[in-house]
Amino acid sequence: MEYYGILNFKKEPFSNSPEPEFLFSSPQHTGCLQKLELAVRLRRGLNVVIGDVGTGKTTLCRKLLQNFSATDAQPTEIETHLLLDPSFNSPVEFLQTVCAMLGIEGARDEQSEWHLKEKIKNYLFVKGVDEDKVVVLVIDEGQKISGDCLEILREFLNYETNDFKLLQIIIFAQKEFQHILRNRPNLSDRINVYYHLKPLNFKQMQAMIKYRLAVARNFEIAPPIFSYLGYAAIYLATGGYPRKVVSLCHEVILKMIIRNKHKAGWFMVRSCVNDMAAPFFKRLKWAALSLLLVLALIFPVKAIISDYKSIEPAEETISPAPVTAEAPKVAFVEEVPDAVAKLESKVVTEVEEKIEPREYKMPLSLGLLTVKKGMTLWWIIYDIYGSAEHEIIDAVIRENPHIKNKNMIEEGYTLMLPSIPAKPDSSNTGKFILLLKDGNNIEEIYNYFNKNRYRKDLPSLIFSPYWEKTGSSVRYAVIVNKNYDSAQDAGELVKKLPQELAGSVKIISNWGNDTVFFNSRALQG
Repeated sequence: MEYYGILNFKKEPFSNSPEPEFLFSSPQHTGCLQKLELAVRLRRGLNVVIGDVGTGKTTLCRKLLQNFSATDAQPTEIETHLLLDPSFNSPVEFLQTVCAMLGIEGARDEQSEWHLKEKIKNYLFVKGVDEDKVVVLVIDEGQKISGDCLEILREFLNYETNDFKLLQIIIFAQKEFQHILRNRPNLSDRINVYYHLKPLNFKQMQAMIKYRLAVARNFEIAPPIFSYLGYAAIYLATGGYPRKVVSLCHEVILKMIIRNKHKAGWFMVRSCVNDMAAPFFKRLKWAALSLLLVLALIFPVKAIISDYKSIEPAEETISPAPVTAEAPKVAFVEEVPDAVAKLESKVVTEVEEKIEPREYKMPLSLGLLTVKKGMTLWWIIYDIYGSAEHEIIDAVIRENPHIKNKNMIEEGYTLMLPSIPAKPDSSNTGKFILLLKDGNNIEEIYNYFNKNRYRKDLPSLIFSPYWEKTGSSVRYAVIVNKNYDSAQDAGELVKKLPQELAGSVKIISNWGNDTVFFNSRALQG
């Protein structure tokens, strides 16, 4: 680029590449950048930036990634992943791509959506809780995301602790994404930051051009390149859209070099617009504006320009539909159906009061479980009880006062697991379940569950503590995550199981009246 030396440039000032160093800090871009950084560091989840083509979304995206990569001194490391084109043929392809971006091995050969989600979930929990890292997924061209993939992103937002989201998602999209969000209230309600980028006003556009020229000159002092009327011509031709401004200024700079000029005014800018094949109606506008220049001898130039330039865009506005930022809450890997009511805050006490007068007495504890390497409190609670709501976590913490940090439990800890029965669903009473393994040793059965939970030749499994009213102690089972209306339907699945397991599988029925389950997922159809 030696020819740029004619105008004292050290580099190209108006490149069409999204170079972060050339990002002009207009009030709206600065505000957007600050809000996104704050949301990510607070681990708030989903953030969306909307803007027309050419409003600077991609450059802002690269600047944000650059800011995150320059945080080595921060106590919490930020791990960023950029998805440039989110248009996929299937949800599986999307999940495989996300796994590959995260560095999860073996994802390309995996065809099960459930297994891919489990791999991502485990990765995020290890990174977010065990390693205390913030994982960020930045998606450009968000308007290309299919409905199925949006649903997967919504599920990703359910991966959380009781303090923060495990995956931070930032979507940069064009205006048509607004319509998509309006049709998905279950997703739009989860948005933390919603920012609408608008074109620059005249003063901001002028400052942006001057800034890019200064960067290209390494901020060395040099004569101005554009006259005031030159800036006015640029604004009238581009409407203040940064991409259009950059493209037009590039053409003007080239013409200046070819003609050995050192300053561009109204007519040079106009000639460049004509060279860029402007439509006929634009040519008519230029003719009208040229006529108005004659009137500048009588009226102030600024008054003439103000009649034709757009009104300065208002400061940042929030989404047309009100967006509510979610307060941090407990994570769900799967949405718990409405039929399973939420546990009340003092469920253990209430259960004891209710069962006291009865002939049988339920054990107060499910047993003791030793924490092994890689285990986290959230995952253990979710595996045992089927969800990790605040009430359940608090009940477990009360029984284990030695836990100082619920987000970081140490290997070797012994957990006392209180008996918190899942509320029964009458619609599932009398249905059939498949039991793969059963026993009275919680360590043995839980280890079996963890060993087999991700096998490709097995359906989704549940670790299910249960208590039969005629028994004196809690037992533990590994069951298939599905209830069946008949023994015949259950038997069909047994035939599809691996041979070494099919022979030992038990089909259990009429458990609704005689058995108390502690895992709420075991009560779902």
